[in-house]
Amino acid sequence: MDPDELEDDEEVVEVSGQPKEENREKVKTTQYDDVIAAPRSSIDRSKLSTKKQDFQVRVNIHEGRKLLGGNIHPVCNVHVGKQSKHTRVQKSTNKPLWDEVLFFDFNCSALDLCDEPVTIEVLNSRKIRSDSLIGAFKFDLGLVYESQDHQFVHKWVLLTDPEDKESGAKGYVKISISILGPGDKLKIPPKSSSTDDLVDIESNLLRPAGVQLQPATYTVKIYKAEDVPKMDTDYFEGMKRVLRMQHGDHDLVDPYMIVSFAGKKLKTKVLYKTYTPEWAQELNIGVQMPSMCEQLMLRLMDKDHFNRDDIIATHFLQLTRLSSADPDDEGFLPTFGPAYVNFYGSPRESIVDDELEPLNRGCGEGCSFRGRALVELTVNIGQEPSKDEMLRDIDGEDWLRVQPFQRRRRYRLFVGFLEGTMIHPVDAPVEFEISIGEYGNKFASTTLPAPSTTQPTNPVYDGSHYYYLPWGQTKPCVMLNSQWEDVMFRIESLNLICRTIDRLEGHLKDVKYLMRAKAPLAESAGKLIKLLDELIIDLNQPLLELPQKNITELDKKLYALRDDEMKRILIEAVNLRENARDIDQAIVEIDSYIYRLQQIATEPQNSIPDVIIWMLCGNRRVAYHRIPSHQVMFSPKQDCCGKLCGHVFSVFLKRPSVPDKSNAKRQWKLPAKLQVFVWMGLEDHAKGIQHKPLDGEISVFAETYENQISLLSKWTTRAMPRPKWSDITGQLKLPKESFTTPGGWRWAGEWFINPNLSLSYDLDSGLSSFQDDVFENQLRVPGSDWPTSKLFWTDVTGEEAQSKEDIMCPAGWEWTDIWTVDLNRAVDEEGYEYCLDQSVGGFVPVEKTYHLCRRRRWVRTRKRNPDLRQQAAHQRMVRAAEEGWEYSRLFTTKFHLKQRTMDMVRRRRWHRKMVADNPDADAIFIIDPTSDAHETVGVSRARSPARGKDDDHLQQRTMITPTVFLTYKEPHTYQLRAYIYQARDLFSADPSGLSDPYARVVFSRQSQRTKILNETLCPTWDQTLVFEEVEFYGNPTMLAESPPIVVVELFDYDTVGSDFLGRAIATPIVKLGGEHQMAKLNWHPITRGGEPAGELLGAFELYLNEGAELPFMPPTRGDVYQVPSGIRPVMQLTRIEVLTWGVRHMKKFQLAAVNSPSIEIECGGVVLSTIKIKNAKKNPNFDTSSMLFDVFLPVEELYTPPLNIRLLDHRSFGVKPLVGTHMIKSLQEYRRDPVAMVQTIREKMLESGFGDAEYAIDMEFADSAVEAAHQPPATSTSSEEGEFKEDVDWWSKYYSSSGNEQLGRVYREKGYENMVVFEEELENYFDNFTDLAQSFPLFHGKRHEDEDLDEDKAVGYFKGTFRVYPLPADGSDPPPRMLKNVPCNQLVEVLVRVYIVKAFELQPQDPNGLSDPYLALKLGRFKVKDRENYVPKNLSPTFGKMFELDGTLPLESELRVQIFDYDLLSGDDLIGETKIDLENRFLSARRGVCGLPKRYYVAGPYKWRDAELPRQILEKWCATQALPPPVWRGNSQVYVNGKTCCLRDYETRGQVHKDWGPPEERLALYTLLDLGLVPEHIETRTLYNPLRPEIPQGKIQIFVDIFPKSATIPPPINITPRAPQDLQLRVIVYNVQDVVLSDTSFTGEKMSDIYVKGWLKGQDKKQKTDVHYRSLNGEGNFNWRYVFPFKYLPAEEVMVIKKKEHFFSLDKHEEKHPVTFVCQIWDNDIFTPDDFLGLLELNLNFMPKANKFAKSVSLDDLPDNEKGKPVPMVSLFDQKNVKGWWPMYEEGGPDQPRELTGKVEMELEILSKEDAEAKPAGKGQEEPNENPHLDPPNRPATSFLWFTSPWKSLRYIIWNNYKWYIIGGLVLLLIIAMIGLFIYSAPGALSTKLIAKL
Repeated sequence: MDPDELEDDEEVVEVSGQPKEENREKVKTTQYDDVIAAPRSSIDRSKLSTKKQDFQVRVNIHEGRKLLGGNIHPVCNVHVGKQSKHTRVQKSTNKPLWDEVLFFDFNCSALDLCDEPVTIEVLNSRKIRSDSLIGAFKFDLGLVYESQDHQFVHKWVLLTDPEDKESGAKGYVKISISILGPGDKLKIPPKSSSTDDLVDIESNLLRPAGVQLQPATYTVKIYKAEDVPKMDTDYFEGMKRVLRMQHGDHDLVDPYMIVSFAGKKLKTKVLYKTYTPEWAQELNIGVQMPSMCEQLMLRLMDKDHFNRDDIIATHFLQLTRLSSADPDDEGFLPTFGPAYVNFYGSPRESIVDDELEPLNRGCGEGCSFRGRALVELTVNIGQEPSKDEMLRDIDGEDWLRVQPFQRRRRYRLFVGFLEGTMIHPVDAPVEFEISIGEYGNKFASTTLPAPSTTQPTNPVYDGSHYYYLPWGQTKPCVMLNSQWEDVMFRIESLNLICRTIDRLEGHLKDVKYLMRAKAPLAESAGKLIKLLDELIIDLNQPLLELPQKNITELDKKLYALRDDEMKRILIEAVNLRENARDIDQAIVEIDSYIYRLQQIATEPQNSIPDVIIWMLCGNRRVAYHRIPSHQVMFSPKQDCCGKLCGHVFSVFLKRPSVPDKSNAKRQWKLPAKLQVFVWMGLEDHAKGIQHKPLDGEISVFAETYENQISLLSKWTTRAMPRPKWSDITGQLKLPKESFTTPGGWRWAGEWFINPNLSLSYDLDSGLSSFQDDVFENQLRVPGSDWPTSKLFWTDVTGEEAQSKEDIMCPAGWEWTDIWTVDLNRAVDEEGYEYCLDQSVGGFVPVEKTYHLCRRRRWVRTRKRNPDLRQQAAHQRMVRAAEEGWEYSRLFTTKFHLKQRTMDMVRRRRWHRKMVADNPDADAIFIIDPTSDAHETVGVSRARSPARGKDDDHLQQRTMITPTVFLTYKEPHTYQLRAYIYQARDLFSADPSGLSDPYARVVFSRQSQRTKILNETLCPTWDQTLVFEEVEFYGNPTMLAESPPIVVVELFDYDTVGSDFLGRAIATPIVKLGGEHQMAKLNWHPITRGGEPAGELLGAFELYLNEGAELPFMPPTRGDVYQVPSGIRPVMQLTRIEVLTWGVRHMKKFQLAAVNSPSIEIECGGVVLSTIKIKNAKKNPNFDTSSMLFDVFLPVEELYTPPLNIRLLDHRSFGVKPLVGTHMIKSLQEYRRDPVAMVQTIREKMLESGFGDAEYAIDMEFADSAVEAAHQPPATSTSSEEGEFKEDVDWWSKYYSSSGNEQLGRVYREKGYENMVVFEEELENYFDNFTDLAQSFPLFHGKRHEDEDLDEDKAVGYFKGTFRVYPLPADGSDPPPRMLKNVPCNQLVEVLVRVYIVKAFELQPQDPNGLSDPYLALKLGRFKVKDRENYVPKNLSPTFGKMFELDGTLPLESELRVQIFDYDLLSGDDLIGETKIDLENRFLSARRGVCGLPKRYYVAGPYKWRDAELPRQILEKWCATQALPPPVWRGNSQVYVNGKTCCLRDYETRGQVHKDWGPPEERLALYTLLDLGLVPEHIETRTLYNPLRPEIPQGKIQIFVDIFPKSATIPPPINITPRAPQDLQLRVIVYNVQDVVLSDTSFTGEKMSDIYVKGWLKGQDKKQKTDVHYRSLNGEGNFNWRYVFPFKYLPAEEVMVIKKKEHFFSLDKHEEKHPVTFVCQIWDNDIFTPDDFLGLLELNLNFMPKANKFAKSVSLDDLPDNEKGKPVPMVSLFDQKNVKGWWPMYEEGGPDQPRELTGKVEMELEILSKEDAEAKPAGKGQEEPNENPHLDPPNRPATSFLWFTSPWKSLRYIIWNNYKWYIIGGLVLLLIIAMIGLFIYSAPGALSTKLIAKL
């Protein structure tokens, strides 16, 4: 993910530990065998292109399984980057079948595309949005891009809840994802088979089989950081010190660290004002394992109180390098450190945001060191951290544990600068700085000073183009001491593997060169065996043992990983050495070895920073180069040294830049090229080793400058802006007396003047001839004449100069002519130019009366005398050393040697040599601060310790370093011979589409260029450039071991400026004397902006020219040297035959049509021109179709020059503009040997016995064939014949040929042969039908920077071909011509039949993500649009249509098949198109006009459909191939093309089908198929859109027949799609049992109100039974009928549904679904939603067999049962009627078992439309209630709805359950009433009774 997006889109957990709202976790899985954080990628993402391109991501959502929940409406949302799309909603299922393709378009680089995240979400559309997520799966596109063909095919992804990771899996979704880039081919994923229901989902998951996601914690311990750069300006700090608000200096940075991984970010606390922060914090990031994130980001930040926080630098830990997922070993989790990581970014001096600020974000290569941090990473599996555990402090034990890892050792870095060349003009002296980390940075103030920079030197012109640094015999050196961790054991192991890789690559390159040069097989095999022998020796060397202490866990794991991998490669290499039989296969295997070794040749814990070389101009950093420290590290073990350590090598500096910056132009100019010697190692190893190979003496000098100023024409030291004695910048006062030798050093002499020799070079430096000039000036008084005696002389700037008579010829030069007046300017006849005042200027060539000044220029040419060159150099050094003064106008401007009038200041350099008594002593001068002479003005090459608050004053201890040189006595002289023979495939830089190339060869301090060749992209210079007196210092043997490189730059010559075409690098062969081996021409790759830009054929020899006799100079051609005969290729006379057929598709040129073109063929300097075409619109073919020419070409194909094709247009007035060109790089494809071909055919005919034509019939075989022809075939019966028309048609053949075993079963059973279904265009399988003629695209115009030559930019095509063969060297008769039997190239009228079968994966054009495609065809002016028959809302439509078009070849040779998207209101959109060249198919001997079937039928559904019989085709083929006609022996044998074909070899069964034709025709057909003619086929063509021509827009399956109208045209084939049948499904639901009781009545009883719902999936027209109320035992009785009419396609076993997507849709779109009957049991509720109880899904084509009894029903009866028990399956369409019991179940989710929730008894019946009408039946129990008659269900009396039957409720609910309670209550009430009555009446009765008695 881009760092900017990461910052903007994701939250950061604060230091307090209280996290903000977190984003969802990126749950990622992958295929590897252990719980590994990131898989090892097959593609190195760092090497991916950063160029913006068009990409298309296609996500095919197939289906879902085991989604959590029941009766859900799932929809799948897909998010790719910032784009989102979704599928349709599937209703009432947890096994949705989507089968939809979603498209996402991107315009970005491949590197950025890999970081785009992908999220697959499944939601339940029935719920509200906040609670609708079922599960999600996340990963990045890099995982897909790194897969084979950049795609996933039929992968299951595991869904989880990102908010609750402990809840487990939520379901599975099957997806296919493909990434299409420019040039990628679209591959359609195969359709899922019908048995996918039985496939274990987890066997194809993007993670280990059966392993669940595990919570894990990534623990990153951030201990401390060092050398953090200053990020704030010191303006406010200075104000605080002035105002006494602050004492002392403060570090101007407030650092903190951000750690980001898997979408989560944590940050440390902020430490203020410190360059060395110690955070000591532990950051814990929780993730789910396995995770697909491949990098962990560490970002160093600076807290800003007023603006946005600044990014200091970014480092990415690549987890693929910190872990292992090797299936052959156990692997290990990511681990790192404790170790330092180094941060790189923009230059440390960059404080404010600038254009290089993206480097700090990790975009591009950092050009400067920006700090380092001590980091440790561990991964713990088991649980994720809580919020309080995400951030915590490191305890003391961890601090003590990491202390040993911080032990430092002293390292020494030595760099010798031997040459500085190829420098472009600069405005200030140039110096170079070496730094490693912060050591050596001249602007840094926190490290001790060191001699890390070279002396500022003025570049000198080399006489041709570039500038160089005149270091001469004193080469600047730098020696840098630094302290780093002891990681030598890591570097040595890394270098050991790198050495093995380098040797292996070098040997493999030699083998590939021999294969390319067509060397003898024995030589190539011997080289390959030698390669393997050395590889085995290298792999047998054991790895270095790890030390006992201070090693990390990653060290141990990497050691084991490397050891195991090298042993495996060793075993494979030994096996390859013993069993290799094919060199090409062996090369492929060795390439895999290199890749595997490169995977282990990484060392993520190398804490030593890279060595950085900076080029400084003034105080500006101009260019840099980074060298990995391990490459220059020394080791006592030779094989463990870095490959650059102790060697001289070339370094190309580059300017700091951000990749793909939109407003930045590509810089082809190299800032500089350096020849350096680098050595780095431990200080213990440095004694006498680091510079010993240089064969020079190290000299150390103290340095100071004496300064003076000119006042009143006198030089003085008064009133100067800088001290009298100072450093070179004038900011530090350095009198001689202030220098005291450091400890361990002593003086070796007195102070002496040592001037800068670069100032002694004049303007003529580097030139072989020079023109001196001087101006003669005259002045006059107004009104007077020009005086002749008062003359004065000046230079061009007006400075006073010597007269021409006083100017002497410099030493080493000699005059070539006399002084003459320069008249080649704007002057009058005498050479004068006039002006009013000379100081003002404004000279004009016409004299006026007011002109007071005139001048004229005198010139004189001189040339250099080589004999006096040494003398001139000596005089120059003497002149420079006389006084040593350098002059300038100001101290801040550029100095020069000669004093000028305007010069106001001067200086000279003083040196004093030092020698070391102690080799380990540091050469650092400490200037005494108490000296009166000392004054610090600033800091330059001087550093001061940090001041405290008690010494806040200017006087301070200042340390400076001396100057170091590597001195030589005398140089060695060499001669370079550059043999520049030719180049090919150069960049077109002119509007004509060509270039005017020349080559500039740069070697050392010299450069020369070749002659200019006009209008060619394949120049042949055949020129030798001789570089005389090339001087190199040092031992010649060392130079031979590490030769200096030769740079060849190619340019296009223009009148104003030159366009850069590319650059090639070559290494010369060094010959010190006695070598006799001649150099060989080699092809050197030319690059331009990092991209290939052609090849250069050349060789280079470097001779030591010190008295030894050199080879003779090469022969001359005019004024240039040719390539000598021993090096130039061996030539032979070769004949090139050219088939000039015609031109095609010519576009307008210069606003006019190309009507009269002609062709020029050029090769080897010979040009062949054709006759012009009279009118290309009427006939674009040439009248003469065959031509030839003879030319001398190299014998070796490697050196063969390209063949150039140019097309000219003949226009009025003799104008012939160049329209277009084409270049054929290699002629190998067209080479033939006609003599050998004729002899071979004759020999084979004699051997086979067909020398004489003979026609005899094999009677025995013929009789049996005739007899069998009249008998019925043994494989068929009369009953089968009756089924023929019903079961077999063209689509049966199509399905069988496409590999659909189920749909093509009947066809195969009948014994028919399949046709060929090509997965790509037909042309790809038959060489584009170019056996007769090829189409060569012609290009015109200047090629732009990022433009590729693709055929869409062609201005036209040349159709033709070539035959190349050698002619006899003895002058005998040439062989017969190859291109003599070519067909007539006149116009031909044809009938074209285009059969279009179907299309796949079309690009959607409508907002709903679909399209309404229809077909359109175009052939010339003939157009067909089938707009009324568009297919609504379909991306994979089946067309099944045939179109007939009339055309004339070649006028109408291009057939376009287009697919448009139908739109009602707006214009139709073009989805894509494909183009077919009909002419190539018509002319090809492969006969692409009509495919040949595998059998010859004369009757039946597959009878012969060609216009010609097989025997006629065979005879015509022999004629076109210049072969003898076929020779027949009877009707059962034929001899063709050196081969005898027998009929019995093809018809081995001996049975002849009654529809087969005659035997000779059948044999001819078999012979044609053996000869490779086009078989009966369907081709799959890719569709492209002109708006995005590089991205496929889908595929289409078609086949094309072409018949000339002069022939008998056969009838067409019927490929109309099959019409679906009208069927009716009748389902009778009888009973249910054991249904779960989900309700509880108020009486406490478990019960359910059961009803059954059913529908066909896809129709979604649901029907349901009545309700069986109050089921108390889980039983339900219904006797209810469902009736579902549907349309069925038997051949595909799918149901066809046509319906509108929504109410406002205009058309019904067609969908195909498996015929799946869904049955669900529900519990009816009145006031709340009904409760779902269980379901059953039956695929009627593949359904489980029913049980007869309910008690035997279980979940094991389902095909996907958990036990994996096989289940007998049946097809309802075969049995027509099925009755029985099936289980009902409820899904429990992926981690929960199913639950049996009931059993249902049903009867399912399939009826045709006619049967349904004959046997009518109503739904439910409606009339007609017949077939069969359904009686009302016999339900118990307790089944009723309580509130509709109150009396039944009283009887069956209340009375049955509470009758005894009721009776007891009544009795109790009666008793109570009686007691009450007694109590009430007893007193009255007693009183009455008592009264009565009384």
